[in-house]
Amino acid sequence: MTQRWSTRARRMAVSACLTTCFLTLVTRFGVSAQAPDAAAHKQWMNDASDAQEDFRFALTDKDQKAAVESLTKLQDFMAKTEDYWLARKSSDGVRLARHAREQASQALTAAKQNDMKAAQTAFDAMGATCNACHDLHLEKK
Repeated sequence: MTQRWSTRARRMAVSACLTTCFLTLVTRFGVSAQAPDAAAHKQWMNDASDAQEDFRFALTDKDQKAAVESLTKLQDFMAKTEDYWLARKSSDGVRLARHAREQASQALTAAKQNDMKAAQTAFDAMGATCNACHDLHLEKK
């Protein structure tokens, strides 16, 4: 015979499960309740600049593996940047970072298929989007 749980017991079990899942995310993946600060964002932008340069070298060297690695980093930096501007409630920053992330993703997909011409086209478009964001001087807002 199966015993039924009381409503209170079910709520406590669900709450314990959710708490465990949250703590696992925090400890395993470094999820933070605090939004990243401007210094972290600035470091991402510096690292993104390095990754852009790495991609340019990969194109020159016809190195697909290096191209994929640099574009993967760029896609990750743009995702972090999107979250950064989302936390600051900057719709312009979110929109531009999302668009740059999508363009980085397109470039990455092309590079994985060894279509370096398409990868470069998407990369160049991403660069234009990045420049548009920097032209807004969002960091001062």
